Amino acid sequence: MSSPVTEKEGQPFLKYSDDATVDDDESESSPRHHPLEGRYSRLLSCCLVFFLTSALWIAVIYINSPPSKATDHTYGSSPEQRHNITSNSKLIKCGNSTAEAKALNCRYDILLNHWVPSQCWDQDMIDEYKDDDSWAAFYDEELTMPISTIDEMADRDFYWTSARDHINHCAMMWKKQFWAIFEDRGAIDSLVAGPGHTDHCAQYLMDATLKNFTMSTKVFIGFAGCWIKDEV
Repeated sequence: MSSPVTEKEGQPFLKYSDDATVDDDESESSPRHHPLEGRYSRLLSCCLVFFLTSALWIAVIYINSPPSKATDHTYGSSPEQRHNITSNSKLIKCGNSTAEAKALNCRYDILLNHWVPSQCWDQDMIDEYKDDDSWAAFYDEELTMPISTIDEMADRDFYWTSARDHINHCAMMWKKQFWAIFEDRGAIDSLVAGPGHTDHCAQYLMDATLKNFTMSTKVFIGFAGCWIKDEV
């Protein structure tokens, strides 16, 4: 006949209590506590309060913010759709011939190499351009026969000048462009206002190291316009 086994000896070995004051039988019968459930509940409550508060502030900011104006910043849009230094201005011209330019009271500008309306005449920039002493015009490509007067230059279809004068011309045109924009001038000639001449000078100076600086430049007479801002 087998020996009797006590009740406690037959209990699974994992059933125990960390509290030495509590009997094993009492600890088994008492309800189990789960501290992790309380932590999750508190975390869930905090997250809920955070999201509700954030949503409330976003709604307040959206309601009180002024409506934004739709603007088109497309690079490829046409000049008429973009604000620039010619906006709110009207263009007056000198025609397409020397006779027309004279009839419209335009003047020949040796810095621009163009006839220009009198409203865009800039004597200070012309004087600074001439201070370089490279300014001169010639009848021939070899630069051996100088043209003595500006009137003679203005009446020709073209003339010749040195590479140094070409560089001086480009440098002075950029200075003129800066001051026209910086001072927000009310009259700006079409060479300063347009991209074509700036592109020409940029390319000429980039290619300068590849060119022979003894080469002359053929200058064609042109007819510029003048952008005049509307009075406010």
